[in-house]
Amino acid sequence: MTDDGESVTRTSQDVRKRPSLAALEVVLLVVLSGFAFYLTLKAGRRGFYPFDQSILFDGSYRVISGQVPYRDFVLPFGPMAFWLHAVFFKVLGVSYLSYIVGAAVINVLATLLSVIVIRLVLPSMRVLSYVGGLLTAVWFYPPFGTPWVDQTAFFFSFAALALLLAAITRYRQGIRKSGLLIGLSGCLAFASFISKQNIAVFMFPVYPLLLVTAGVYDRERLLKGLGSFLVGIGLSVGCFVLWLYLRSDPGIFVEYFFGVASDLGMERLAGFMKSWFGLLRPFFGGRGAPVINLMILGSVVVTLVALVTAIRRAWTGRTGPETRHLLIAGVTCAYCVLFQHVFVNTTLNQPENALAFAGTSFAIAVGLLLHMAGGHRLGGRAAESARLTAGVKGVRLVAGVIVVIAVVLASQKGIEISMNRKVHDIFRGSTFPRPVAVDGLKPLRWAEPTRMGGHEIKDESVVRLYRYLQDKKQNFFIFPDFTLFYGLLGVPSPQPVLWFHRGVTYSRGANADLDRQIINDLERNNVTIFILEQVSWFNTGERWSDFPRMKAHVKSNFAKVDQIGTFSIYQKMRAGP
Repeated sequence: MTDDGESVTRTSQDVRKRPSLAALEVVLLVVLSGFAFYLTLKAGRRGFYPFDQSILFDGSYRVISGQVPYRDFVLPFGPMAFWLHAVFFKVLGVSYLSYIVGAAVINVLATLLSVIVIRLVLPSMRVLSYVGGLLTAVWFYPPFGTPWVDQTAFFFSFAALALLLAAITRYRQGIRKSGLLIGLSGCLAFASFISKQNIAVFMFPVYPLLLVTAGVYDRERLLKGLGSFLVGIGLSVGCFVLWLYLRSDPGIFVEYFFGVASDLGMERLAGFMKSWFGLLRPFFGGRGAPVINLMILGSVVVTLVALVTAIRRAWTGRTGPETRHLLIAGVTCAYCVLFQHVFVNTTLNQPENALAFAGTSFAIAVGLLLHMAGGHRLGGRAAESARLTAGVKGVRLVAGVIVVIAVVLASQKGIEISMNRKVHDIFRGSTFPRPVAVDGLKPLRWAEPTRMGGHEIKDESVVRLYRYLQDKKQNFFIFPDFTLFYGLLGVPSPQPVLWFHRGVTYSRGANADLDRQIINDLERNNVTIFILEQVSWFNTGERWSDFPRMKAHVKSNFAKVDQIGTFSIYQKMRAGP
């Protein structure tokens, strides 16, 4: 097979010369985007898990209320997810609908990024971009359903990868234009870092690896590419540090972003290394959907063969665009699979919530298989059918059947997981019969049952508490998890802990300074009502006891006045005469 440096250009020109094909592609992309939006919106309205789904809601509300991360409230990762979803609150208002619309919009953008990435590495196989796009639409955001820091970091990493590939696959564009794209890629890689540290760190090696892969035979382009990427990161770091010093608190940022988070990270990495870097529990230790595990296994096998093939070609002097495309596609696919393996085995969360790149890697692996079978050029047109041998036609037919079956099964499983909310253990076996009768929470459908600690939380108690607080029109403090009530009722989020999670948002040891700050903030915000959730996912009593001064302050200054379901309500007592 000979290399043809003009094939990518000819393919693009052919598409532009056929308006009907271009129009069809626009329609398909619109339909795909609509599906990605609708599925996330539908999944996000099913059930409310207060521990997870209050965090981004309250944090984003704090931002539009004027609170500044690390100065006014503490968190163990970066503020990017809160800044991003504060935009949706600012534009659409603070409500549960605008909350899940934010996730749905990001799912659409991630789906389109998947299409772009696949077309950049497989420009002659545009059909596969829809395969990857569809699987991304199903698996990127819908399993979680509502805004989350992990998906925010996935999104910015995806965007950084797309820009980098746009720079290195279009080899004939000028170095200056490529440098701009690579610099922007560095900015987005840093945006991922201040969304969630571990995701950005695990993804980081793919960027220099791809730059080296693309520029191994062009030292000038390679050095300028690496320089542009570092400049992009450097400028982003500079802007963020300037914000920390001018608006936030650098000391608190370092304490929580690096200190508290690193303790947890080192603990999880130690477990990962003890399992021989996850090799003792491959493909998520048998967890997750079998069809996804099989797709990953197939992608790994195909990609390894493709990389060996590309290295052999380069070793024998065939270093043209086809070999370069094969190397870039192989590295991209292999790293996406590796990233998911490392991430799932170090976070130990549900693997269904960490398959952001599964559709992209699978589609690229299929393209690599077709290329190695002799039916397709990576950078140009497919070979004419009349020229194909019976064996090649057979491989293409078998591959096509496998792809269709895999996509149908994986999409069906992903939709099922999204609709039954499997990612959140609290909803196992639940149904979602009716919307919650509170305007700000519509279109949320309450899960029946919603069980925590052996106790079922009813939507009636949530509605009653909402109306109670609405009638009182007083500032309140709710402990520990239903913090979305602050934004829904438009009152200040009254203390600095975004959510109470031992070892994650505060250290396992003494927290005397934080304990005192909570009391000071409750007084400063004139909190007159305290709500204690009797049961919660991570044991209310244990978390309550982690802050003895706060506990003593409440007992000394508040008296119980009501009980609504799991919510014990305390009113601040008046001072003596």
